[in-house]
Amino acid sequence: MMIRRTVVMAALAALVLPGQGRTWSISLPGEPAEQHATGRVTGVADGDTMYVEIGGKSTRVRLAEIDAPEKAQPFGRRSEQALRDLVAKKVVSLSWRTIDPYGRPVVDVRVGTLNVNAEQVKRGYAWVYRQYSHDRQLIADEQQAKASGLGLWADPHPIPPWDWRKDHKGR
Repeated sequence: MMIRRTVVMAALAALVLPGQGRTWSISLPGEPAEQHATGRVTGVADGDTMYVEIGGKSTRVRLAEIDAPEKAQPFGRRSEQALRDLVAKKVVSLSWRTIDPYGRPVVDVRVGTLNVNAEQVKRGYAWVYRQYSHDRQLIADEQQAKASGLGLWADPHPIPPWDWRKDHKGR
């Protein structure tokens, strides 16, 4: 576990350097420091992944606590477009504590005061990723979107992306 934290902290340090519009924050012993950055969105890969230019470098980031449909999955392209509508070419504020296994910071994203992660859920274009989130407000937002039949909830039997990936692995 200590080796993994050391790798995570080294990766974070490589992304967030003092003097380039980014800040460090203090964390509890043994816990990664929360990192903050601002940058312009240069691309959207899907409904929960995008590219942000930070310090002149394009960085692929993963939205925290949510999981959007895969591109080949029903509502996958609509989810991607919904995220693009929220962030394309805009300056965003990012905060994160972890890096995922693919080397992406797992971020909370804001455009001004708008929480982009929560907005994807509210509009029905992402699930709360319950393996990584127990946020009661986010879960309530998902339940409201579902009750209203928004986005992917228009499908009477939507398949969560974590289940869809298991069924389509290696195809």
